[in-house]
Amino acid sequence: MKRDVKLFVALFALTTLVLSGCGNEKANSGNESSPAVSSQAQESGSPEGNGEVSAEPETGSKPAEIRLFVSDQGLPPLDKADANIAYLEQATNTDLNMVYLPHAQYEDQLRLKFASGDFPDVYQSWSGPDSDLIKAGKILELNDLIDQFGPNLKKFIPQAAWDAVSVNGRILAIPQPSDQSNSVIYMRKDWLDKLGLQVPTTSEELLDVLRAFRDKDPNGNGKPDEIPFSMREKLTWGDNIFGMWGVNNSWTEVYDGKEVVLQNIQPNMKEALAFIRTMVEEKVIDSEFLTNSKSVWEQKIKSGLVGSWSHVQALAWQWQADLNATIPGEQTDVVAIPTPRGTGYVGPLGSRWSPVGKTYIFMKDAKSPEAIVKYFDWLMSEEGQLFTDLGREGDAYKMEGGKPVVDTEKIKGLNTFTSIFKVHGTNEAVEEAKLNDPAAYAKLKAAREIGSKEGFVNEAVGMPAAKSDYNLTTMFLEAASKIVLGQAPIDSFDGFVKQWRAQGGDQLIKERTDWYNANRKK
Repeated sequence: MKRDVKLFVALFALTTLVLSGCGNEKANSGNESSPAVSSQAQESGSPEGNGEVSAEPETGSKPAEIRLFVSDQGLPPLDKADANIAYLEQATNTDLNMVYLPHAQYEDQLRLKFASGDFPDVYQSWSGPDSDLIKAGKILELNDLIDQFGPNLKKFIPQAAWDAVSVNGRILAIPQPSDQSNSVIYMRKDWLDKLGLQVPTTSEELLDVLRAFRDKDPNGNGKPDEIPFSMREKLTWGDNIFGMWGVNNSWTEVYDGKEVVLQNIQPNMKEALAFIRTMVEEKVIDSEFLTNSKSVWEQKIKSGLVGSWSHVQALAWQWQADLNATIPGEQTDVVAIPTPRGTGYVGPLGSRWSPVGKTYIFMKDAKSPEAIVKYFDWLMSEEGQLFTDLGREGDAYKMEGGKPVVDTEKIKGLNTFTSIFKVHGTNEAVEEAKLNDPAAYAKLKAAREIGSKEGFVNEAVGMPAAKSDYNLTTMFLEAASKIVLGQAPIDSFDGFVKQWRAQGGDQLIKERTDWYNANRKK
């Protein structure tokens, strides 16, 4: 197909594309392991009814060929001959040509393919399409197609998710709804009970609990080895500590009524950093919190040394199961707790929240857009939800009394398939069946209920990717680290903000605010 060379050059020159949420939307899958890197892209040719609209393919019609670019999610790519893919193609009357791009390099690989003129029918992202692609006329608007061929998409995707992928009412992607993207604080309730303490509800109460964890030997080994709170390198997985004052330390944008501002330059960030500084001074935070790798951090928690930490809702039971396995004699009890309220702060608590997980963007020259919408509509149907979570009936699950009964060992083999093809949000019936343990499901449900009441919207979701952060990430980490370690005064934060704004930050804020006012402000 002939293409405009100038368009190729423009697309190749893009330094950012589409995926502003890729690196940060860490909570959607619940699998926080580091993605494996492939050397190159690899290509391969229901619960009980509730008024579901049928999406049966037309019998006898030729399968629609659909070429998709998707992340391999850091997992081994599926073979074209995979039985579940064959079932999916039959159910949707499609011939799927899946191009798996390595998760750790997805943005770069996608950019290179577009620059060379290699466009799919549809590609996966974690946000809306880049504004340059929209201006070039490469993106298909989906409003009419969804109205005609997407009854289940309309039924199961909430308005907040549609809003995140729409520009001036034009739907530019199909969103996977996310209702648990924000993290929660986990705490060893068995330590609280042993010391006669209540769940903390304020920042001061949290400090008191952490001091008790430090001083009163809650693990009972007679050694002062407890780590009251732990987080990971570069101030990550401390979201809910920052969230006690309604701020976030990673790329999160909020509209404050006047402009769109990144949260790590918000004034309340000083309060959060001052609190962490106190934690350091009083030795109630892991001494290696700025350098802990994922594996080291996890090992500390699993060994029973850590009293509290922040992580995704989806692993509420997994943390308990890990401790049950590593220290079975201690009768551990891991619970999610609401984010305590910071002193003097009134406003939303917790960590950033996104209404979408993955997104699927259609190219304007897609060969069969109607068939593609029908394909996603089937995946979103109750039948499709059951299938992408549990596979084919009779393999890893069977139906008894109208409910799925899962083989917990066989279901592990579906991890790759589910990660790639699942487009729906949380299906409670399926999640309960997969755990097959009332106690496990109770912990997971409790974490989700806490998360559902917390968090603040990240306006970056659905916005064009920023062309540059003007070194904000590096400057913030350097300034914040010095403050929490006592190497710089707390007010030095103001100097960092002033310097960043002067070197391009004000321009970035203006660009983001102008876009918000033109496309999203109501």
